[in-house]
Amino acid sequence: MGTMRQVFQVAFSAGTQQWRVTAIVYAFQLCLALTLGMQVHSVLQASIGHSLEINALLKNYDHTVITDFLKVHGASITPLLGQLRWLLLVWLLFSVFIDGGLLVSATSSPAQQSTRSFWLGGAAHFFPFLKMALVFLALALVWTVVAWLPVALYLQSMLFYLPSETYSVWMLLGVLALYLAGLGMLLLWSVASRISYLKTKPGVFPSLRSGWTIFWQMKGRFSALLLVFVLLQLGLLALYWQLEAATGMTSALSILGMFLIQQAFVFFRIQLRQMLYAGIGVLIGRPAPANAGA
Repeated sequence: MGTMRQVFQVAFSAGTQQWRVTAIVYAFQLCLALTLGMQVHSVLQASIGHSLEINALLKNYDHTVITDFLKVHGASITPLLGQLRWLLLVWLLFSVFIDGGLLVSATSSPAQQSTRSFWLGGAAHFFPFLKMALVFLALALVWTVVAWLPVALYLQSMLFYLPSETYSVWMLLGVLALYLAGLGMLLLWSVASRISYLKTKPGVFPSLRSGWTIFWQMKGRFSALLLVFVLLQLGLLALYWQLEAATGMTSALSILGMFLIQQAFVFFRIQLRQMLYAGIGVLIGRPAPANAGA
C-alpha cells in the first residue's frame, strides 16, 4: 500500500507516462463534442442565423430577451433537446467503455500496461461495468432527491420566517457541500467496486459489497486522495479563467490560442482521472509499477 507520498508518486507517474491512453480518451470526447456542436450549428444557422436577437443575447443577460427568443425560436431548439437525450445515452455507453479501459490500464502490472490493454479492458468488462454504472446512477439520483427535495419544498417559506436571507444562503451552501461530499463518496465506492471486480471477478453485486467494505475501511485515505485531485481540478479551472480574462479573446489569434489552451486543459483533466484511478488502485493493493508507461 505504501505511504500517501508513495501513492501520489505512483499516481502521477502512471498518469503522465500513459499519455497515449489519455490521447485515446481525448479523441473519444472530442468526437462526441463535435457531433453535438455540428448539429447545434446547423440547426441554429438554418433557423436563426440572421436573427437580430442574437446580438442582444451576446451583450449581457436579459431575461426578457431570452423569453422572447424561446417563444419565437423554440421550435428550432426542441429537436436539439431530443437529440441531446440520445447523445447522453451514447455518452453513457462510451464513458463506461472508457472508464473500463482506464481502470485496466491503471491497475495492470507494468508489463501489461499498453494502449492494447486499454481497448481490450474496455471491451472485456463493458457489460459488468455498465450494470455498476446504472446502479450508481440510480444511487446518485436518489441522493439528489434526498438532498434537494427538502430545500425545494421549504426554502420559500423559510425566506419569510428567517430574520435574514443570509441564513438561507448559508443553508444552501451547507446542503451543497453535503451533496458534493455524497457524490464524492459514490465516486470512490464505484471505483473501489470496479477495481475489486478486476481483481477477483466475483460478480457485480458481490463487487459492490466488496467495494463498499474497501471504501469504508480506507475512507480517510480515499477522501484525502480525492480532495487533492479535486483541488488540482479547481486550480486548473482557475488558471484557465485567468488566462481567458487576460487574453480577452478579441481577435481571431487570441480565440485560436484560447481554444488550444482549453483543449490542453481537457487533456490534463483526463490525466488527473488516470492518476486518481492509479492512486486508488495502489491503496487497494495494486503492485506499484516502476515504469507505468503506456
